[in-house]
Amino acid sequence: MNRKSKDKRECERLVLASQAGRREAFNKLVRMYQNRAMEAAVRILGNAGEAEDTVQEGFVKAYLNIGSLKRADYFEFWLLRIVANTAISQGRAKKLRKQRIELAQYRKRRQQPSAVGKQESFELKEAIGKAMLKLSRKEAMAISLFGLDGFSHKEVADVMSCSVETSRWYVFRARKKLKAELKEYL
Repeated sequence: MNRKSKDKRECERLVLASQAGRREAFNKLVRMYQNRAMEAAVRILGNAGEAEDTVQEGFVKAYLNIGSLKRADYFEFWLLRIVANTAISQGRAKKLRKQRIELAQYRKRRQQPSAVGKQESFELKEAIGKAMLKLSRKEAMAISLFGLDGFSHKEVADVMSCSVETSRWYVFRARKKLKAELKEYL
């Protein structure tokens, strides 16, 4: 038995125990998936501090709703969907404020002398972050899960509760928009 299938069986066992009310089983699920959830939230929000709050809120929602999970083998996708939706909701509320802060910081840094390579790298990261904020919620989720987390289109579709064709469409549209937004860097 390989490591992945062993982990999956352990996850299913822990989900069933959590659904039966065993809190320590859910705590083990938190430890198993905390890093994955954090990576997903950071990619969506672009900020580790906000991502920590989002992940914590996502796990609380998962704990409160674990009884509604019908298939224990879908826990990872279900959890990541909760975290992604929470992150997107929080990100929207802070979007305008964040853009203003980033623009002010960018202007301040442009006025300060710095190494050309570091500045270009920073500008590219900043441009990618701004371009991601211009995507729709579903496009951002799809491109993050597919392009950054390495999920297949089927897995993206499962997380987003849509068809595989729809997940492909969101990834295609996100790539097209990102390419247009980042054309000066390509």
